[in-house]
Parts: sequence; structure tokens; C-alpha cells
Amino acid sequence: MGCLKQKIKEILPDRIIYSYYTIKLVPLYLKSLKKNRKQNYRNISFYTDEETVNQIINNKKSLSRFGDGEFMWMNGETLDSYQDYSEDFSNELINAFQNKNENLLIGIPQGIFDSKECNLYAKMHWSIIKSDFYVRLEKYVDFNRKYCNASITRPYIDYKDYKFSTKAFNNLKRIWDKKNVVIVEGEKTKLGLGNDLFDNTQKIQRIICPAKNAYERLEKIIDTIEKNVEKETIILAALGPTASILASKMCDKGYQVIDIGHIDIEYSWYLKHSILRDEVPGKYVNESGKKDCSSIYDNDVQYKRSIISRIV
Repeated sequence: MGCLKQKIKEILPDRIIYSYYTIKLVPLYLKSLKKNRKQNYRNISFYTDEETVNQIINNKKSLSRFGDGEFMWMNGETLDSYQDYSEDFSNELINAFQNKNENLLIGIPQGIFDSKECNLYAKMHWSIIKSDFYVRLEKYVDFNRKYCNASITRPYIDYKDYKFSTKAFNNLKRIWDKKNVVIVEGEKTKLGLGNDLFDNTQKIQRIICPAKNAYERLEKIIDTIEKNVEKETIILAALGPTASILASKMCDKGYQVIDIGHIDIEYSWYLKHSILRDEVPGKYVNESGKKDCSSIYDNDVQYKRSIISRIV
């Protein structure tokens, strides 16, 4: 079935495939609208994306982001993902989400509550997620706390205005402008390779972690950071749900960690003007439906020189 879907994607124009996915979502969307009208959702306060970045820059704050997957794990549910469920893992996510450290910003998906900037598919998606997902979120949210938008690092594929995405990426690039950066990433992530996303950094170093079940190596990752990274260095973590936990734990230790997530994939789609969640050569893209990627960057000289540690 997966091969058939891939062949169809290769044959049909992207716009037709996008339209098909959108139309396919309509029945669930209409059902969610009916359900949402009956619910009394409490308001959650959000920082704007610009306010979030200003706090990261000016106040050296860390960012830990939580999406629907994280809340499912927190509720004891399992996912077909690159991270296996365990009770310890679930509890660590809960602890991270409820961390009261004033230097830690917590992100949840703002699209659940406000999707006016989104394209049609994303608007319907967020309505469906809201109808099913809010009950998972509500039990953990502190309604007296102000949250960030977890989708701050995903400012392209769900949005209708290319200019909006350009402004959003430029806002994010301010975080690492002329900074020494350490990227903590999965071995198939390869942030910034093949594009100019991090060209404005002073220096990039990398700690390479397992592509699957990174949480099982969390203590080793923390130990490696403490031995190799100065606290003045900004850390960008692209490590699935483990990044949410890592940002919280390292913030408590005095480090600044930004859970940067899918930003590189979003940026690649943005540069190509993609309308589908396509694969990106040399990088693992979970949403493309493919469970592997090519090795075109594995022997890149600059990439290999940037690696200060590998955790297997």
C-alpha cells in the first residue's frame, strides 16, 4: 500500500494530491465542528512568535515544545513513532511540561485555538485535533501560565501566505545570529545541510544521537553536553520528544536549549515552495511516509568536522 501511494504521488501533480487530501478530510472536519460547538473550551494565553524569540534572545530563555504526540504519550498512549513508549518516558514529559523554571518557555499548538493564518487543510486538521485532543491537553495545562506556540518552528507547510513564512523564518534566524551553536540531533536529521538556514551563525558544532529511541540515551546525552558545551553556547535540539525533556532538564542546569524540531524540513519545503510533506534528500522526514533517507551528506567534510561527539 505504501509503494502504491508513493507511485501515485510521483505520477499526479502535487496540487491534485493536496486537493484529494483536503477533500478526504471534510467528513471528519464536519464532525469535529459539531463536537466543538458543544464544548466549552477555556482560553489559553499565548506569546506572539516575536515575543517568544525576543525572550529567547534577551532573557536567555529555553524552549520546550509539546504537540499532540507528546500529550498522547503523557496520557499513556502508544504511537507508531521513532520513540517507544515507557512509563518513565511519559512521566518525564509530564515533568517537563509542568516545570515552573522561569527561564523555560513551554510551547503548545496554538493552531488548536487560532488557525486564521493557516491554509484550508490545516484549518480542518486543527479543528479535528481540537475535538479529540483538547481533553488530553486540559488536564496538564496551567491556565494562569502564558504559553508559546509549539508550531513556531513549523511556519510554512500549514500556512497560506508565503510572506508570512518568510517573516517567520527571519524572526527565528535572529536566535542564532552571530552565535556559537551546538546542534543536538538524530543521526538522520542533519540540520542546515543543503540550505542556508544557519549561515548566519558564528560556529556550528554537533552532537549526534540515535535516530530512534533517543530517550534511552538521555543521561549520556546530558553528560556529553556537560563535558563539551559551555553554558554561554546556545543549544538547538532536534530530537523528537526527547528534545522536550532535554530542554527542561538542561534549563534547570543553567543551559539554554531550544527545542527546534522540524524547522530544517519546513525550511527546505519553503525554499522549494512545496505544498506536500515531501521527502527531503539526505534527511529523515517522518511525515513523508518513508522510514529512511539517502546518505548524501554522510561524508560531507564540513558536516564531519562539526561533530564533537556521537552517541550510539
